[in-house]
Amino acid sequence: MEQNTEKNMSYEEKKQLKEKERNKSNQTLAQKKVFKRFITWFVSLAILVILVFLGYSFVKKNIPEEDFSREIPLMGAEHIQIGASHEVYNSNPPTSGPHYADPAKPGFRTEEIADGHLIHSMEHGLVWVSYNPRIGAEADKLRKVPTALAVVTKRDANETDIALASWGRLDTFNLEDGTVDDTDLKRIRDFINRYVNKGPERIPAGQHSGI
Repeated sequence: MEQNTEKNMSYEEKKQLKEKERNKSNQTLAQKKVFKRFITWFVSLAILVILVFLGYSFVKKNIPEEDFSREIPLMGAEHIQIGASHEVYNSNPPTSGPHYADPAKPGFRTEEIADGHLIHSMEHGLVWVSYNPRIGAEADKLRKVPTALAVVTKRDANETDIALASWGRLDTFNLEDGTVDDTDLKRIRDFINRYVNKGPERIPAGQHSGI
């Protein structure tokens, strides 16, 4: 029936019908393109929102919320011979001042290391985490500290259980219940995140050398 109807149409009517069908087809294609662009835009926006959320979560997790440390006036960076006399350091443990030529390498160290080596490590940007031997076996939990960025040592001269030092910065505290818990480890990690690579000579992670 439709074929007969179209057959009886005039040339002008057939032309208008084809034009109408072509316009309808073009309109459908245009609608599909608009829908495709919308889907692409929506997916891109969703990915952006997810990335922003993940970035915010990462930053919130890794940036310390509270800084317990205090600034210590700098005492210079003079190299001296091992065992040589020098001016009295202005903090315990020291965070700058006269020090030995060889720094201490990062890591958890079972032996006590002279302050002069650790000051040089802090000059290179490392953080020094020291503990008083009185905390006993709890010290082993400090192995959880990110030691690629820090040196962990015992230190008899510490007045508190734990001392966190970087170049010109110090945080000292006692263990509330006599144990190294998650709160203490977070405080240590926060200090490292905030003050690593603050020394005047910044050595990239993995390139530290010394004793």
